[in-house]
Amino acid sequence: MLIMKTFLLRMLGETYVSIGMVDGIKVIERMSGLSVSAPEYSHSPNRTYAIMQEGKLKYLAFYDSHHKQVKVIDFMHKHFGICPHVHYNLDHSDKGITPSEDDWTLIRKLKKGLRVK
Repeated sequence: MLIMKTFLLRMLGETYVSIGMVDGIKVIERMSGLSVSAPEYSHSPNRTYAIMQEGKLKYLAFYDSHHKQVKVIDFMHKHFGICPHVHYNLDHSDKGITPSEDDWTLIRKLKKGLRVK
């Protein structure tokens, strides 16, 4: 279920607005119509953000205790034929791997709460 809690989040010159929360995952969307990237750092430690673009899930980004992004699941394009795919390198220089079963459980729960395919 999507729980609405609005806040503004400014990171490295980009402004995101919270559009709610699903099962402890903050759902955010970039305010401008520009291409969306997952924030490199989180304001809160051990946070997970679902990043939306034009009503579609673009990224699921995971952050460590030092607020740094450690993992991202990318939903909007294929990487070496895999979609969605997981990156552990912020610059996406790795091939991207298939999401784990734990990732898929979280993805299904999130998509159900957001009512997106």
